[in-house]
Amino acid sequence: MDKIKIMEASVAKWNRIIEGKGSDGGVLDCPPCRIFYMLVCFGCPIAEYTGKKFCKGSPYGDWYWHQIEDHGYMRKKIYCPECLRLAEAMRDFMVEIVEHLKKKRNDAQKTRSGSTPPGP
Repeated sequence: MDKIKIMEASVAKWNRIIEGKGSDGGVLDCPPCRIFYMLVCFGCPIAEYTGKKFCKGSPYGDWYWHQIEDHGYMRKKIYCPECLRLAEAMRDFMVEIVEHLKKKRNDAQKTRSGSTPPGP
């Protein structure tokens, strides 16, 4: 299970939302949730990155509550400039996690090959 590819799929989901070609179905269409959420959040790259389960510590809560409080529609998508800002924040956070996972993988590969990553 390649967590980088899973998170890249999440970036693609948020890009579709930002482009107006998709909506957010929460756990139903979240690539990490499809694999790591079975009534509990376990092993999710987002949870590992934030140290908190259920997307706490990510921009998702702001997006979710804005959708509920300001729009109240079942379909969570871009309705206003604030929706766009929040969706971009979520996408950018997913990109940040992808970059973090790639760095971790590269550092591990360097360690296995005998070269050590540069120090501080």
